[in-house]
Order: sequence, then structure tokens, then C-alpha cells
Amino acid sequence: MNLGLHNYTALVTGSGQGIGQTIALRLAQERVKVAVNDINAERASETVAKINDAGGAAIEAVFDITDYRAVQQGLHKIESEYGGVDILVNNAAFLLGHHDFLETSPDDWDREIKVCFYGALNCCHVVAKGMVERKTGNIVSIASDAGRIGQAREVAYAASKSAVIGMTKSLAQELGRYNINVNAISPAGTDTPLRQSVEQKELERLGEEKYRERERKILRLYPLRRIGKPEDIANMVVFLASDAACNVTGQVISVNGGYAMPG
Repeated sequence: MNLGLHNYTALVTGSGQGIGQTIALRLAQERVKVAVNDINAERASETVAKINDAGGAAIEAVFDITDYRAVQQGLHKIESEYGGVDILVNNAAFLLGHHDFLETSPDDWDREIKVCFYGALNCCHVVAKGMVERKTGNIVSIASDAGRIGQAREVAYAASKSAVIGMTKSLAQELGRYNINVNAISPAGTDTPLRQSVEQKELERLGEEKYRERERKILRLYPLRRIGKPEDIANMVVFLASDAACNVTGQVISVNGGYAMPG
């Protein structure tokens, strides 16, 4: 299906691995030129190589999204290579793990909130200026069901994802008059390296038998009885970035196997 994204430029944050990498690869399949952002140069290079090997177009955009000046400099480099950014995907996230709130510290909260929320805020503030000038653009942020319905033992992470949802709705109201669509995607559990790392820690903490019982209980919460895959998220990003979704803005789209169904 041709969604009309040919020759657009996308900046995908945190696209060195996991959901972000899958989003970058999927956009490249639609002939989008992709700026692969990651704080880790090796991971960014790996994603760029995968895209280029598949016949797509991609460049590395290695910078820390929590540093506003670094985002400005990174955008300048992207613009010098590809021109203005048409699609911004705020994907980068950091989850410390599952810990009771009273066992965490301000340093723990700081890292999660800076990456998940301030990173998205910085990128929107820098990239949207060009979109406003061109009177076109599309911003898609990866939120989380943790930010919609809450999540015990992930308080700061859930709070930061809730902030992303508030940012999305507010920006949609401000930027709509410039023909800029702003939406969020809300996954539940998704099989990524980040989740696998957290789950490994839970396995070590609980032991094999209790962990497997926990796994069975978790799957019963999903009507489709499956944990999401990065491809599920990437497909929705491509749709929201396309003209097929031109009248969709300010929305939080659940891609979660039915885990949460907020009204």
C-alpha cells in the first residue's frame, strides 16, 4: 500500500534498538528518509546499516535528547543532509525497572522523566518550529498504558508517559492551524530488549516457578492473549504519519491487545 510518504524526512528518537529501530525500518520501507537518533553511536550505526542495506535512506543522528542545545545541533545536521523534518517520532524511553515507589530516589525519577518527557518536549519545541514555517508536519509520540491507567512499581515512568499524553493533546490544539497533526500511541507490554531486560530481573527476583505463574496471569489480562510486538507499533506510526490519517489529531491510539480500554 502506497501511503504517500515517499521523500518525507523522519526523525525517530531512540531508534538504535527495539520499537524505535522497528519504526525506523518500517518508515524506510515507505521510502521515508530517516534520521536515526540514539545516544549510543554504535546502535544508531547498526540501524542505519540495516536501512541502507535494504535499499532505504538513513543517516545517524547521535545526540542526547535531554540536552536542548544538542537537539538543536542535531536538527541542524539533519536539515543540512535531508532538509526539514516532516515526521517526528518521540520514541526514546528509559524504564529503571519495577520498584516500589518508596524504594526509589529522586535520582531514579530524574532519569526516567528527563528521557521520557523532557526529551519529547525538547524535540517537539525544536522540530515544530520548522513545521510551523512550512505549515505541514506530523508528530507521533510513543506513550504507554502506564500513563493512561497507572502502573504500580513504575510511578515516575507512568507519570512521565502521562505527561507525554498531556503534551500531545495540548500541542494538537496549538499546532492544528498550521496543518500539523499531533498524536500518541499507547502500547501495553511489548516484546523489546528493554522489556526483556526488566523481565530477566523479575525472573531472578521471583524464581522460575513464581515467574511463570506471574506470566500466565499477565497474559490473561490481554483479550488477544499475546504480548505486543514492535511491528504493531511501527505500523500505527506509519498510518498516523500518512495522509490516510489527515483528520486524526490530539488522539491517543491504543495498540495493546485490548489490555486497557479507557473511554
